[in-house]
Amino acid sequence: MKLLKRFLKIVLILLIILSIAAIIYILQWKEKHTEVKPPKKEARQAEKIKTELQEKEKKKKPKEVAVIPESLPEKEKEKRESEKLERKKEKEKAVETRITKIPSQRRQVAIIIDDIGNDLQAVRELLKIDANITFAVMPFCGHTREAAETVHRARREILLHLPMEPASYPRENPGKGALFTDMNEEELLFQLNKNLASVPYVSGVNNHMGSKFMGDEKKLKLVFDRLKAKNMFFIDSRTTPNSKASAAANKADLPIASRRIFLDNNRNYNEIYKILTGVARDTEAGNITPIIIIGHPYPETIRAIRDANKLLREKGVVIVPVSKLAKG
Repeated sequence: MKLLKRFLKIVLILLIILSIAAIIYILQWKEKHTEVKPPKKEARQAEKIKTELQEKEKKKKPKEVAVIPESLPEKEKEKRESEKLERKKEKEKAVETRITKIPSQRRQVAIIIDDIGNDLQAVRELLKIDANITFAVMPFCGHTREAAETVHRARREILLHLPMEPASYPRENPGKGALFTDMNEEELLFQLNKNLASVPYVSGVNNHMGSKFMGDEKKLKLVFDRLKAKNMFFIDSRTTPNSKASAAANKADLPIASRRIFLDNNRNYNEIYKILTGVARDTEAGNITPIIIIGHPYPETIRAIRDANKLLREKGVVIVPVSKLAKG
């Protein structure tokens, strides 16, 4: 009985082993046959087609591809800057066609306005003009000091407009502080000092009237010695053809200059403007000799100077303080 049981047990174990072996064999057989191979004829056809396609690809020309250089953004920037510069140049050329260029030759012109001290409004109007006008202030007028202060704040040059005896005296009165030929040395210097003290910030002197006094070389030498001591200069208004100012100034070693043009002997705007435009035309034509022009604070004169100022500059006229033209 025991032997039978042992035999059966062994048989059972063998059956189990055989079953496992059979299962493993079946699985392996299935894996080998899952890869389905095409027939040899079809495989050869597929290989042929593949080879032909590869040959065709080789024969084809490669497509042209635009190569974008790395520096393109920089070149594009330069191009835009260049175009911008060209547009700017074109605009500047357009502007130049409308504006006359200032010539290279320059002419220094001094414009002195006499008789300052009575009308402050005239002073304000003159200071609005963009030009370095010189103001000759008379002593002892209603607004002498105030006018000088106003002009000084505007950084314009100031002269003492010194009253002197005219040949027509007493019919024509030169005004307060005038110097007369019958004054002695002490009287002349006393009056001159008072006049100078009444007008602050003066750098020089020019004569008001004085057709008689300016012909007296001895009296002028006395005045000029005092001006020399004060480091001043003198502008001869040329109220007489018999002026001895040059001779007296040479003896006193005083810087001096003379007026060339009176603007407003005739108070007519058109005539005054014509004189100024004539100076501009002469300058443009090549006359660069410095000149001194004298006018008065008339409305017609102020308007003419204001209107002609731009033209004068365009033609090469530079309006300068009169001290620039006074020579020793």
